[in-house]
Order: sequence, then C-alpha cells, then structure tokens
Amino acid sequence: MPGIYANLATLMNSPSVSISRTPFNPDIVVLKRPSFPKGETPAHLRAYAIKKGECSGRTGTMVYNGHLVPATAACVGEKHGKGKK
Repeated sequence: MPGIYANLATLMNSPSVSISRTPFNPDIVVLKRPSFPKGETPAHLRAYAIKKGECSGRTGTMVYNGHLVPATAACVGEKHGKGKK
C-alpha cells in the first residue's frame, strides 16, 4: 500500500485538514478536507439547494439518467435543468 510522508503535528494544527480513522480498518488514518460549517451551503452547491416544499413527499428510489437514485435527487435534477437525457 502506498504511503505519504507528512509532519503529523503540522497536519493536526491545520484547519484545512481533518484526520480520522475508519471504523472498518482502525490501522488506516484518513486525511480529508473538513466539511462545510453546519447551516452554510458552499457556493458551488447553491444552485442545487432544495427549497422548502420543493420535491416534498418524494420517497423511494427511481432510475434517473440510467442510475438508481433517491426520488428526491431525481426531482431536484429535473427542476434544476439536469433533466433526463
């Protein structure tokens, strides 16, 4: 398995990196960017935000663009210009 060389103290003090272990294999350390703050939507996802009442009541899964997806996701795709091809 490939590895990386990094200063652990620097990584632990960095606000742009999150360090955790996977429950499936506790011997592996996972490095990732932290998620965006709760209640805040990143700029690149704002166009896909679900407005209150939009797509409500959609449950289950359906085939959309050849993929099995949650019905809510298909609804959002249709409403935001990502319709079926």
